[in-house]
Amino acid sequence: MAFYWYKKPTSSAPKAVTGGIKSQNKKGAFGQTWWGKQWITTLEHFNIGERITRGKSYARKGQVTDLVITAKKGVAAKVQGSRVRPYKVSITLTPYTKGEKVLLEYKLTSKHIYIAQLLSGEMPENLERLFKTAGLWLFPIRYNDLTTTCSCPDYSNPCKHIAAVFYLMAEAFDQDPFLLFTLRGIDKEEFLKKIGYKRQVAGGDEPQALPEPLPSDQGTFWGYTPLPDPQFIHTSPAVHASMAKRLGAIPYWRSSKNFISVMETTYARASLFAETMINIQTDEQEKNASKNND
Repeated sequence: MAFYWYKKPTSSAPKAVTGGIKSQNKKGAFGQTWWGKQWITTLEHFNIGERITRGKSYARKGQVTDLVITAKKGVAAKVQGSRVRPYKVSITLTPYTKGEKVLLEYKLTSKHIYIAQLLSGEMPENLERLFKTAGLWLFPIRYNDLTTTCSCPDYSNPCKHIAAVFYLMAEAFDQDPFLLFTLRGIDKEEFLKKIGYKRQVAGGDEPQALPEPLPSDQGTFWGYTPLPDPQFIHTSPAVHASMAKRLGAIPYWRSSKNFISVMETTYARASLFAETMINIQTDEQEKNASKNND
């Protein structure tokens, strides 16, 4: 009697994702800025065949569920494939040496306009050429400059999951070109602090609250003092969404509307709602106090 082994075929189609990071690009080349386009062009020119292009559909479908770029760990991402759990993807780029970091600081601070452009979301067009003359490379020279891993069973590297992250990185660079330096091991806040740059706060410097002095009398310190009835004291903020304005737009904002404008409207509505609720609560307290007095 013959026995036949049969294995039920499994689908290689990725599982649908709700709330994934969908690329803004729907067709054609990725990247809206010259540096975002250059990132993809550089990768596609490496001798890795057509494998990198397989990640386009994953990026457009929103299969990437998480993507974080830090100076210490590079890129940490999760990509939903055909299995239950998303695959873990990591991407690092050869970091600048200590000497290269010093040179970077010199080049960027040689003209204050460079820092201003980077913080406003623009990469100076002549910066890459300036870097090359100094022996600094903004983009990877060869694919071996990148260290990429994925927890999927695919033997190829880059796999489609890594490639999907590559394409979304281009859009992240479009929003914040400084992330190219972050990928090289440069922490943005530490770098700005090192070169003496101070962010401007809307409305000027905020006054520091003075500490409340402790009472010198022991009885007063250890004794119990009844607290007054709570009173709602509120003032409308002079600037709505001040924190959002201070931090700037987030890298993966996908709406066609301006992020700061949307947040400003949302904060204004929230303030109005809170003010209405406080007024209602105050009116109720005054009514209760009037009844008690009667």
